[in-house]
Amino acid sequence: MTPTPTPMPRFVESPGSSHDVLDVLVVGGGITGAALAYEAASRGASVALVEAGDFGAATSAATGKLVHGGLRYLKQLDVRLVRESLRERRILCDIAPTMVHPYPIALPGAGVVERAGLTAYDVLSFDRNRVHDPGKRIPRHRAVTRQEALAWGLDPDDHALLYHDCTMPSPERLTLAFVRSAVAYGARASNHTRAERFLLDGDRVVGATVTDVLTGTSRDLRARVVVNATGPWAHDVLMGTSGTERTAGPRPAVRSEGIYLVTRRLTEVMTLHVTPHGHFSCAPWRGHSLIGPTEKAYRGEVADWRLTRASVEEFLVAINAAGLLREPIGYDDLLFAYGGLRPLTEATTDDADTYTASRASEAVDHADDGIDGLITLTGGKYTTSRGFAEEAFGVVARKLGRRFPRSVSRYVPLDGCGTGPLAPFLAAAVAAHPERDRATVEWLALAHGTGHEAVLALADADPRLGRVLDADGEVLAQVVAACRWEQARSLRDVLLRRTGLGTLGDPGDEVLEAVAEVAAAELGWDDARRDTELDDARGALALPT
Repeated sequence: MTPTPTPMPRFVESPGSSHDVLDVLVVGGGITGAALAYEAASRGASVALVEAGDFGAATSAATGKLVHGGLRYLKQLDVRLVRESLRERRILCDIAPTMVHPYPIALPGAGVVERAGLTAYDVLSFDRNRVHDPGKRIPRHRAVTRQEALAWGLDPDDHALLYHDCTMPSPERLTLAFVRSAVAYGARASNHTRAERFLLDGDRVVGATVTDVLTGTSRDLRARVVVNATGPWAHDVLMGTSGTERTAGPRPAVRSEGIYLVTRRLTEVMTLHVTPHGHFSCAPWRGHSLIGPTEKAYRGEVADWRLTRASVEEFLVAINAAGLLREPIGYDDLLFAYGGLRPLTEATTDDADTYTASRASEAVDHADDGIDGLITLTGGKYTTSRGFAEEAFGVVARKLGRRFPRSVSRYVPLDGCGTGPLAPFLAAAVAAHPERDRATVEWLALAHGTGHEAVLALADADPRLGRVLDADGEVLAQVVAACRWEQARSLRDVLLRRTGLGTLGDPGDEVLEAVAEVAAAELGWDDARRDTELDDARGALALPT
């Protein structure tokens, strides 16, 4: 019998005393907060995680799908960050084998500096092949052959180099895997749950009042340590409570905006293009191309940021001017666009260069500001989030004043990721379901890991749920799994973060309505709520006008 995955109950709606005291309350369910919740729970702390939107919905989703060491940081001589990133790249290959994979990248027009940089990159990743899965081994950089250049649409006389980093085709599901891993160790997690204000006892933060934004249900959560892991919103969160605003410091004058564009397939290999003002790439992704990121200073309020047509068109001008593609592309060539703001530990002045600002991370103990029991996590990048969480928990543990077991997060596979080497796992999954579309089985095996059989069992029990919805082989059973086991509470959650049905743009009314029908049945929506969800989803999937 196929085991049924454990659902993620929403504790805000569950009965329980508001006087129970947790060890750690994490505010913010992006990759930083999710990784910290997992680190803390796996080491024996009692933990709750609250996220105002959906897990991994904002900055953590606004990525180029790369797990990388960061060549640009090497150029800035931040060797420590590059080494840390390369180590974490290897660790993620081990603990999330279905979600992180080696990925070739071509660097056209490489000169002496680029060759030296990639040689240093190889040296700093000396342990890159100490991985559990032979399929995750990464070769040294080399020259692109003439035959490869012609096949990939590159200039064969351009002296391109080929190196490897890793890709995470779905950062949203990787973030969810950290949340589910925390829950598996006893943490409680609730999305669409906003921390309204911190609770104070004198000069000590002792918890927070949280509200389910979809039902209006509120409760006080008390904790010995509260961690503000809200990324670009960290300053605003500190300013939201009388008593903690003095810990916030000056309002950041500049944040970093990054956007990405999805188009039809334009290149056969990821190509990295470096300009005097930044860098961007064009990467194959799910039969399409992903172009990005921008690196632009944003000076407004975080809550006011929106992806705009002006920003997209400005990026298109830069892409075409750089000559990255064989043919210019226009707005009509785009299928989808997304973006967000990046948290920075630097770039706080009006003339700051966000491209060269550090991506280092920092755990700020506000006891230094006269408010105890509160820690803010700042900066960081997706790749290093697990390592940052391990470091940050050291600060938390000292404040809790007791000893905890050593970290296991660098060794133990994430929830659903205990598959062993990927190739034989995928082959066995396909062989076990000869009646199923191969693309469907492989997609589910990669997305759900050891839980893929439970999703296929849903389709076996109800053939309607086996309906294939896109070229990747995604099926309606994933919608049931998202709502029943993965705490999806809106159509956006399903389309953009539990599945890939919306991440290539609007899949069309037929697919949207089929997904909405299944989600409505699972979540108890009436016709009015279903129609509202559809309207909201269409707006989220449309290009900005």
